Amino acid sequence: MSRAVDARPKVHRCMDIQLSLSHLGYLPESPKILTLLPGDASGLPDGIPFYLRQNCLRMPRSVKREDGFSARFPAPYDLLQGKLVLGEGTAPLYTGELRRISSRWGSMWQADFSRFHTPGSYQIETDLQISPPFAIHDRVYDRIIAGYLTFLRAQRCGCAVFGVHDACHLDDGILDTDGSPLPAAGGWHDAGDFRKWLAFTLYHIDALLTLRERLGEDLERGGIPADLLLDEVSWGNAYFHRMIDPRGQVYEDVAGGSSPEGSGFSYENDWWFENHPGCYGDASDNRWTDNVPRSGDERRIRTMYNPLVQWAFVHVQARVSRHLQSPEAERCLQLARKAAAFGRKHAHDNRTLFLAAELRGNLELLAAGDTSLDLPALIASARELMRRQAKAPEGLSGYFTEADSSDGFRSIAFAADPAFTLLRIWELGSMLPDTSVAEQARQAVFDYIENYLLADCRSNPFSLTPYGVYLDPPHRHRQLFRDAGNGRGVRTFMAPFNSQGIVHGTNSVLMSHAHLLARAAALLSEAAWRGPAERLLHWCLGHNTLNRSLFSGIGYRQPVGYSFRIPQLPEAMVVGFIGRPDDSPYLEESTAIEWNTLEYWSIPFLQAAQAACWLRG
Repeated sequence: MSRAVDARPKVHRCMDIQLSLSHLGYLPESPKILTLLPGDASGLPDGIPFYLRQNCLRMPRSVKREDGFSARFPAPYDLLQGKLVLGEGTAPLYTGELRRISSRWGSMWQADFSRFHTPGSYQIETDLQISPPFAIHDRVYDRIIAGYLTFLRAQRCGCAVFGVHDACHLDDGILDTDGSPLPAAGGWHDAGDFRKWLAFTLYHIDALLTLRERLGEDLERGGIPADLLLDEVSWGNAYFHRMIDPRGQVYEDVAGGSSPEGSGFSYENDWWFENHPGCYGDASDNRWTDNVPRSGDERRIRTMYNPLVQWAFVHVQARVSRHLQSPEAERCLQLARKAAAFGRKHAHDNRTLFLAAELRGNLELLAAGDTSLDLPALIASARELMRRQAKAPEGLSGYFTEADSSDGFRSIAFAADPAFTLLRIWELGSMLPDTSVAEQARQAVFDYIENYLLADCRSNPFSLTPYGVYLDPPHRHRQLFRDAGNGRGVRTFMAPFNSQGIVHGTNSVLMSHAHLLARAAALLSEAAWRGPAERLLHWCLGHNTLNRSLFSGIGYRQPVGYSFRIPQLPEAMVVGFIGRPDDSPYLEESTAIEWNTLEYWSIPFLQAAQAACWLRG
C-alpha cells in the first residue's frame, strides 16, 4: 500500500514564541507596551524590528509560492514561515524595535509604541510572531463594562437565566442554628459555584451605582436602558434585605459551606485568611436543590456575625438610598441605620479591614443625610486609620498595617479598601466639622499610591502593583521576599507557604488597584495615575507572561475556567496568576483545572468595570 507524502514545511519555532499586548486594545493616549516572550531565547538578537499594520492584512514573507495557489489566494498553511519582505504590499503604519531586557522573570523583549494614537484595528508583526488583533479608540474599555453586566445577569440565582441555567435554589434556605426556614432565594452566585457570599456580592451594588452615576446617558445611547442598572440593583437588594434579622444583624452567606471534615479548622481561628472570609469552606452546599421548600435539601444560611458584612451592608444600602424613589429609598436607609445600630453595639476586633468598613459605612450614612452620626467619633476613626499607614524613611512607604503594627495589611478581595475609604473622606470633606481631616486623607491616598503601589510596580517588567508587605516574612528559606525596608518583605504575588496552604490568584488585588488609581486620578486631578491603572487592565487583557486574556469573553487564548457546576459562564473573569516561591507568575494552562488560578470570580470583574468607567474621563 502506498503512503501519502507529507509535503508540509517544518513548522517554525515561532509557535513557541508569543507577542503579547492588550488583546482588547487601548485608548489613543494609553501607554502601549509590546512584549515578545521567546520560549527559548538562544540565538535571538538584542533588537527585533516590529511593524504595526491593519488587522488581518499580513505582510508578505519570503516563501516560495506553492503550485495551485496565487498572490490573490495564497496557500493557507503555515502562515508564519519565512522572513518578512519589506517594500512590498501596503507599508506598515508604524515601525519600531523590541529590545532585550533582563528581569527577575527572565529575558524578554519589549517596545513602547505609545506614540501611535490613530484609532483603528491593528496587529503587530515580526519575523517571529504576530500579535493578537487589538483596537485603538476612545471607548475601548466599554467592552469590559458590557461584559460585566452580562456576567452579573448570568450569575443571578433564584430564576432562570436563558442559555445558562434553569431556575435554581428557590428553596434557599434554613438557618444554621436550628434549621428553621428563612426565605433567602435570589441574589447572585459569587464565583464559579453556587455560593452566595454577602462579603463579596454586596459590592455589585457599588459597581452598578458607579456605572449609573457616570455612564447613564451613554448606556442609553448604546442600547442599554439606564433602568436596567436599577433593575439589577433591585434584584440583588431583594436578597440582601432578606438577610437582615429583626435585631439588625446581617447574615453572612447562603451555602458558604463548613469546615472540611478532619481539617481541624474552626470559625473562630481559621475563618479569616489574608482578610478574606470563608476560604476553608467546603462544597457541601455548593449543589443543585429540588427547589421545593421544606423538602429537606435546603441550603444553610450562616448566622455568625461578620463585621465586614455588617458594615458593607450599611455602606451599600445608604448609598443606594440616594438613587431610588420613595418608598424604596426610605426602606434602604432605614435598614442601613438599623444595621449600623447593631454594628455599634457589637464591637469588632479593630483589624484594619473592619475599621475601614465601619468608617465607610458611616461616611455613606453621612452622604445620605443621616444627622444622628457621631462626627467626632467618625473623625477619630479616620485618624486612627491614617495612623496605621507606614511612614518609612527607606524602602516602601504608604502601605497600611494592622493594629499595633502586628503585620502589613493584606487582603485577597479588599486590598485597596483602606485607601478607598480615605478617598471617600476627601470627597465628603465639606460635610465634616473638621475639614483638615479631608486634606490629610488626600495626602494619605497620595502616599499609598506614589510610595507603595507605584514605587514597587517598577520591580517587574509589566508594572504589576504589589500583593502586600510582610512585616515578618514567613518561611524565608522556602520563598522569596524582596526588600521592603526595615527588615520587611514584599511580594507581587501571595506567599505560597502560609498558615493554611492557600494560594489564591491576584486579579482581585490588581483590579482593585486599577480602580483606585483610575478613580483617584480623576478625583485628585493626578492624570499620571491613569497610565498605571491601564497597565494593570492590560495584564488581565493579555499583556502578560503567557499572552492570555483572563476574561472569558474578551481577547484570545483564554485559559480553561473553573466553574464547578456550569462549565462555561458567559463573560467571566478568572482569579488569575499566582506566584511561585520565587515570586514569578504562574497560571495553569492545561485542562487539569484548579481553582487557584482559574476560578471565575465576581470581585475582580466588578473592580475592572469600575476602573474602565473612571478611565473614560
